[in-house]
Amino acid sequence: MSDTLTPTAERQASLHWSDALVLALDFMDDTHKEFVDLLAQTETAEDAELLERFTALIDHTDDHFGREDRWMEDTQFSSSNCHSTQHNVVLQVMREGLRRGREDNDLPLVRELARELGIWFPQHAQSMDAALALHLRRVGYDAETGVVHQPDALPEGQIHGCGGATCS
Repeated sequence: MSDTLTPTAERQASLHWSDALVLALDFMDDTHKEFVDLLAQTETAEDAELLERFTALIDHTDDHFGREDRWMEDTQFSSSNCHSTQHNVVLQVMREGLRRGREDNDLPLVRELARELGIWFPQHAQSMDAALALHLRRVGYDAETGVVHQPDALPEGQIHGCGGATCS
């Protein structure tokens, strides 16, 4: 597919960092800013660079989700909760999109996936990640060391669902 089918002037990032995405937890916000930046680089990439940018986004997202999953495990969120499940599904879809981009040269699909991630991410961050951030602050979690500074604030059992009031 040539760049003439996806003119540079029409390529815009669907998501920009804003106060609406801030969770007031630096280690989480820094990771989310990086995701937003890599997503923008993917969405605005020339066709010749698109798969390389999307690969970088997948690599970041794999690490990003892995860290969040570890934080949940360290603080007694269930590893089988819907937050982790959503991470797994999103990564599976991204990897399938990359496969089709590489094997079938389906660059429009990769661009559509990136655009959809820009729609999905704020909802995920403002619900599931916000609940996790609240929990991590409550228990005094240190992401660098994995230490919980307020162990008395840990739940008695694992948190199931997404940890938010809207999940069962």
